[in-house]
Amino acid sequence: MGTTYDHPIPARIMHHVNLICLVAMVATGFYIHKPNFSLLGIDMNLARYMHFITAFVILLNSVTRIYWALFGAPRDIKYFMPEKENRGKMFPMMAYYYFLRKTKPKTSKYNGWQKATYVLWTIALWFMALTGFAMLWKTNPFWSSVVSLFGGLGMIHAIHYLVMWYFVFTVLFHVYLVLFDDFKSFLYMFFGIKPEEEAF
Repeated sequence: MGTTYDHPIPARIMHHVNLICLVAMVATGFYIHKPNFSLLGIDMNLARYMHFITAFVILLNSVTRIYWALFGAPRDIKYFMPEKENRGKMFPMMAYYYFLRKTKPKTSKYNGWQKATYVLWTIALWFMALTGFAMLWKTNPFWSSVVSLFGGLGMIHAIHYLVMWYFVFTVLFHVYLVLFDDFKSFLYMFFGIKPEEEAF
């Protein structure tokens, strides 16, 4: 098994694409949701165009990441599945995250909370695509039926907006944990600086 810092270049590129797209979609989404929210002076048409283009890019990136996890050189899908090294460590890890425990439980490459978050991110991303496309193509018979399924345009808009906050809060928590608990992983993910003692 690779170390915590085993992030091949393709994984790092896809991570950065996700980051850029998420920032762009949240920023433009705020503007679309609340037009009087200033966004670098760009107009609504450009904001909507950027929002939809980055949505397609992140979806393509998601498909690429899933394919790479299943068939790429490292076949790292195993890191997202339950592993015996993580068994019984969900609550001890939570206690560590909230400063109720001094020592960090020893886990596999990704602990249970990380695995759950990454899987939920993927599900939430495709859910956002479903609700977003339904709002975009609301006059299309298929997508109008999706809108109706969710209780109307106002309801689907509210759900889409609320799920955006799930991404905002979990990404902020992710950044916090990386910077304050696993800074070496941050250095490797963004700058390719591999810890000498953990080199592989």
